[in-house]
Amino acid sequence: MARKEKLLLLWVAVSFCLLFSGLLMFGRRPRVLNVLDALFFIPAFVYAIKTNRTNLLSLLKKHIPLLFFLLYATVSTFFSDAPNPSRFLRAFFHIFTFFIFVETIIRRAPKAFWGGMLIGVCFASVIAIIDFYCYYFVVGRPFTSELYGGLFETFQINRFITLDTNQLYASMYFITLPFFAFLASSRLPKSWATTLAPYFATMLIVIYLIANQRRSTLVALMAGCLVLPLVTLKKRLLIPLALIVAVAGSILAIHPGMIVDRGSSNRIVIWEGTWEMIKERPLFGHGMSNKTEAIHIVRPMDGVHEAIDHPHNYYLSLVYYLGFLGLALWTMIWLPTALKSLRQGRQAHLSLAALTTGLAAVLFDGIHPYTPFMYNWPSVWIPMALLIGIYRTQHNPILQKVS
Repeated sequence: MARKEKLLLLWVAVSFCLLFSGLLMFGRRPRVLNVLDALFFIPAFVYAIKTNRTNLLSLLKKHIPLLFFLLYATVSTFFSDAPNPSRFLRAFFHIFTFFIFVETIIRRAPKAFWGGMLIGVCFASVIAIIDFYCYYFVVGRPFTSELYGGLFETFQINRFITLDTNQLYASMYFITLPFFAFLASSRLPKSWATTLAPYFATMLIVIYLIANQRRSTLVALMAGCLVLPLVTLKKRLLIPLALIVAVAGSILAIHPGMIVDRGSSNRIVIWEGTWEMIKERPLFGHGMSNKTEAIHIVRPMDGVHEAIDHPHNYYLSLVYYLGFLGLALWTMIWLPTALKSLRQGRQAHLSLAALTTGLAAVLFDGIHPYTPFMYNWPSVWIPMALLIGIYRTQHNPILQKVS
C-alpha cells in the first residue's frame, strides 16, 4: 500500500471511529459535529470536488434526486414561523458530502475506504460493550431503567468515560454496523484479521443491542437477515436469521416481559395522532423547523401520563415535515438503485440488507428525518450512500478498471 493510501486509510479509519461511536463518547452532540466537520466533512468535500474537478457537472447530474430532496428539505424551513436555515444548510452539506465522498473514494481508493470502515465498526463495537459494562456492572443502572424508568442521569466513571442517555438511540446507531463490517471485509484482501473482525464486532454489538432491550432491534435484524437469502438464493445465509429467531425465542422463554410487558408502547395511538396533524398539510408538509404538537399517552409499563413530541416513525415524521412530495423525493434517492441492484445482480446484497435493517429500525423509532450527522445516519443515509456508490462503481466498466 502506497504512502498516500496509508494516509487515506488512517483518515478514513479515525473518521469512521467517530461516525460510529462519537455520539456515545462525547457528552454533547455539538462537540461531535464540530470535530467531524473539521476532521471529516470539510476534508471529504474538498477531496471529492478536487478528485472530480474535470467532470464535476457529471457528478452533480448523477445525484439529481438527492439534490432535489436536499434543496426542498432545506427550503422547507421557511415554511415555519421560526426558520432555522443554519441547521438545515449544515444537514445539506453533511449529506451531500457523504454521498459524493463515498462514490469517489470507492472508485479511487477502495482498500483505504473499506479498511477504514472495518476499523471504525470494530472500534465502535468495543465502545458499545464498554458502555454496556459500565451501565450494568459499574453503576448498576440497566438500560431499562434509563430507557423506561425516567432515570436520565449522567455518571462520571473516570476522566475518560462519562455515561449519559445516548444509548436511548442505540437501536438506530448500531443496528446496521454488523452488515457494514461484513461488507467491508468482503471487499478487502483475505487475511485472518479481515475474516475474523466482522464476527468479533457483530458479537459485541449483538450483546449490546440485546442488553438495550429494544424489540424493534430484533425485528429490524430479522428483516435484514431475511433479505440476504432472498436476494442471493443461498440457503446458508438463513443461518443468521435462524440465530435471531433463536435469540428472540430464548428471550420469550427466559424473560418474556422484555417483549410482551410494554405491549405496543402506544405506537398506534402516537401514529394516529401524527396522521391527524399530517392531514392539515399533506402535500408539502409543515416545514422542517416546525414542531409536532404533543400527543398525550399513558405508558403501559407504569401508567404514567406522558407527552410525546415526535411520531416514533421516520416515515410519518418525513411526511409531517415535508409532505408526500418530500416522501416521494426521498424515495427516489435510493429505490431505483435498489431495484436495479436486484435486477442486474450487481452484488450489492450486504448494502441492501443494511438498508433494509435500517429502514425497518426507523419504522418504530424514527427521529427527525433531516439533520446534520445524527443517530439515524447509520440506519438511513450511510447505507443509502454505500448502495449507490457500490452500484455505480460496478455498473460502469470504466470505473471498474479504475478500481
